Amino acid sequence: MTVHEHGDRLAAAIAAHPVLDTVGDLVRLLSQLPPDMALTLDQHVRADPAEPTEVYTITPRLVGLVDEETAQTVPGLQLGTVYVPADGDEGAQAAAAARRDLLPENALARAGARILDGRELPAGLKDLTGVLQDVGLLLGEGAKWLSQDDPAMTSLQVEAGRLGHAAARITQLADTVEAPEW
Repeated sequence: MTVHEHGDRLAAAIAAHPVLDTVGDLVRLLSQLPPDMALTLDQHVRADPAEPTEVYTITPRLVGLVDEETAQTVPGLQLGTVYVPADGDEGAQAAAAARRDLLPENALARAGARILDGRELPAGLKDLTGVLQDVGLLLGEGAKWLSQDDPAMTSLQVEAGRLGHAAARITQLADTVEAPEW
């Protein structure tokens, strides 16, 4: 079997199991893969922000991983958590789980993905303003636990205000920047 055929076989096995709802689903997938295949977990939950009602599922992906001994890229199995439509239609859930364009649900990770990609710069900046607003709120809440005499209380309140102002300015910029043409 050629390397290409081996990769195609792995990809087909993984594609045949887009949603892993039970341990049995995972066992069936793993039985079709080499026992020494590298395994990794996606560090982010993926979601479609346009989908109003979603439920979690586990989805497998074929990814390239670096073999530490040979420093070559080898096929690996990545397990990720994805939100899929909650309507119960298995086909729609499988299609959603198989999507590779889903962004992280976490606002900071999503902002990073959008800004680093450049194609969704305005949306990434708006994600980032939400993170700044959340940090500002947490600083303000933290300040409430300190005594009125503590200079750190005032400093935390000032920093919370600065983050709020920064978020407002970045929101304005997000409305004016133009993402580059691709």
